[in-house]
Amino acid sequence: MIIVPSMAVATPKLTIITVFLIIFFTNPFVCFCRCPLQESEALLSLNFTSIPTYLGTKWTNETDCCEWGGITCDQNKSHVEGISVHDSGIDTSDSGVILDSLCKLPFLTDIDLQEISTSLTAISIPSCVGDLHYLQYLMIRDSGLSGVIPLSICMLINLTYLNLGENQLSGSLPFCLNNLSSLSLLSLSNNRLSGQIPFTWGNLPLLELLDVSFNQLSGTLPLSFSGLSSLTILYAHGNKFNESSPSWALPSSIGSLSLSLNQEITISETFFHNLSNLQEFFLFNCTLNISTSWIPNFQLSELQLVSCQMGGQIPPWISTQFSLESLTLANNGLAGEIPAWLWAMTSLYNLNLSRNHLQGPLFPNGQISIMSILDVSSNALCGHLPSVWPKSRWPPSPSDDPVIWGNPLILMLNDNLFTGNIPPGLCNASVGVKLSLENNKLDGMIPWCLIDEGSSIQNLNLGGNNLEGRMPHGLIVSSHIMSLVLKNNQLTGAFLPSFTIDIISGRYPALQVLDIGHNKFTGHLPKSIGNISSLRVLVMKDNQFNGNILTEIGELNQLQILDLSSNNLSGSIPHNIVLLRAMAVAREDGYQLQSEQELGVDGYSLVSSLGGLDMTSKGTELYYPYILSTLTGIDLSNNQLNGDVPLDFGKLKGLRFLNLSMNHLSGIIPHSLGDMSQLESLDLSSNHLSGDIPSELQSLSYLAYLNLSKNSLSGNIPQGGQMITFENTSYSGNPNLDGCPLPKNCSWPKFATPPPVSIAEHKDEEESEQIPWYQIGVGWSYGAGFLIVVVVLLSVSERWRKKYFKGVDNTLMFLFPFLHNRRL
Repeated sequence: MIIVPSMAVATPKLTIITVFLIIFFTNPFVCFCRCPLQESEALLSLNFTSIPTYLGTKWTNETDCCEWGGITCDQNKSHVEGISVHDSGIDTSDSGVILDSLCKLPFLTDIDLQEISTSLTAISIPSCVGDLHYLQYLMIRDSGLSGVIPLSICMLINLTYLNLGENQLSGSLPFCLNNLSSLSLLSLSNNRLSGQIPFTWGNLPLLELLDVSFNQLSGTLPLSFSGLSSLTILYAHGNKFNESSPSWALPSSIGSLSLSLNQEITISETFFHNLSNLQEFFLFNCTLNISTSWIPNFQLSELQLVSCQMGGQIPPWISTQFSLESLTLANNGLAGEIPAWLWAMTSLYNLNLSRNHLQGPLFPNGQISIMSILDVSSNALCGHLPSVWPKSRWPPSPSDDPVIWGNPLILMLNDNLFTGNIPPGLCNASVGVKLSLENNKLDGMIPWCLIDEGSSIQNLNLGGNNLEGRMPHGLIVSSHIMSLVLKNNQLTGAFLPSFTIDIISGRYPALQVLDIGHNKFTGHLPKSIGNISSLRVLVMKDNQFNGNILTEIGELNQLQILDLSSNNLSGSIPHNIVLLRAMAVAREDGYQLQSEQELGVDGYSLVSSLGGLDMTSKGTELYYPYILSTLTGIDLSNNQLNGDVPLDFGKLKGLRFLNLSMNHLSGIIPHSLGDMSQLESLDLSSNHLSGDIPSELQSLSYLAYLNLSKNSLSGNIPQGGQMITFENTSYSGNPNLDGCPLPKNCSWPKFATPPPVSIAEHKDEEESEQIPWYQIGVGWSYGAGFLIVVVVLLSVSERWRKKYFKGVDNTLMFLFPFLHNRRL
């Protein structure tokens, strides 16, 4: 009887517990779910060598893969939905085609992989990628992808974004991409794709951006592109499209179009007939055939026409583009003066008219434009520079009355005919990135406010003028400046600027290039140079500096070019010069030193350059327009240096040019020079060096120039490697030196280059190669005699004549039967 009540009590409790468990386990905020084991193993098999710390948790078996950096899962953590990894690297040594692992993540919607390949092993797109039916976003950029694009990619019907740019993909473009009806962005730029663009691509109704630039595509753009009603951006530059006058029916929706760097493309007015919404147009290396009276039916914000064989004056139709913000007309053969209407365009902030034949003053009628980027370099502009420069606007303002803001970023006036003084007003304009006045006819004093601690200039080039005067004593160079070029002027006095740490910001100087060569500076080398830890190029040649070479130079770990030649320096070469770390690394592939410095300002990106370099290499002064990381050299020639050549000079394994000529150096040539595997030019001439030529020099496979002349060397010249390729001028002036190519005790080894042939021997060879005319004459004589005998026999004997002509007749009938038929 007591059982019934206990059952009655237990039933509500069981009900409550059941309801509680149902609510607990169905609550989305209470879940003990984990990433599936097979999916975590698939991610680990991608073999990323490292995951950047900014991505978060490392990838290990001890943690849930949904918590890993760069991984996103669905709300219940039941499946991996997204992977986003940049700059991590993949170890492909044991994994083969490692991207196959992605196919084991069937619920992926987003794949974002960039710069993930660090191995020479090829990475290809797996054909199983078509099994990822939920995929909407696919980016594998700059990751060393090779092979072809698999056709299975056309099965990703939910894909809206496809970017495989900056890889090594080859083969033709997939014709079936029209299956991806939801695709809005397609980028295959910077690959090795070839063939024509499939006409089926015209059936992508939602496509907004198409980028196939920098491939090997040919033919023309298909006429079906007229059906791409959503297309606003089309980049097809850097290919081999070759229709001379394109009849491409491009959709009117296009706002940005680039056809640069193709073949045999001539653009006329009819090409633009349907492009009423065009805002950005880029055309390089083509022909522009447009009349001066043409008025476009669009309003551009950016126009780039480079190397388009335009000729004549700046086209007047550009004046109708009232919204133009950026205009580039470089290398078009333009002549005449810069029209006044160009400076009156209130929205223009970037103007590039470089490499033309423009003449006259920079600003006609004294009108000064307010621009952030102005490049009129390599023209024939003349006159004085304006004494007053206003501040520029940045970013450009769309209003009629733009707000004056900020500093002009780039001002390129180099390689013209400007005269007079450099106006101090340039200091007030506070150029922020680059000011170049190189190779003009400017004179007078340098406004040193351009580089003092109050300046914001990063790159200043005043070389190749007639500037004179002294540098102010106690001048403190701005910590912002990265490149200072004052070469090829008439500057005098001591060069004693201060390069100190900015006390307020605590920053070291940013200076990377210092070139004051070909001036008249005097005194000792400034010890303050030792404070410039960022210095990469130091050129102080052809001045009147004296004293010793600073030991502080050996502490500049970034230095890759040192040129102190043609001065009056004395003492010995500092032995710590062999500690220059940037010259101790042998680099096969080089990057350009600060050649592209991206400056992001409200979405805009600019490019700045540190300029070129004059350097004596291989016995000739050469101009290097760009400073690469592989360009390394030491030139201490034409001084009064004495002592020995540091015996461990060979530690500088990355050195390419070494010139210690025209000094008073003594001792031996260090055997360690044979360790300089990258050495291309070695000049130790006109010194007092003695001893043998080290046999280790034979191992320098890159050595193209060698000058050991005018020393006191002795012994035999090594006869292996590159040593046998040099002429006797490389060794002359060493009386005790023996062996080829010197005439003394020269015995050319087998396979060696033979000595020059004498004039007499050369003459004999020419005569032996002449046509034997006497033999030809004998042959003709025999032939003529035989013919005469035949003619005599035929004329004397009737029997011979009958046999001869019958034989001729039978031969003709055999060869040409139709003659016999005609006779019948």
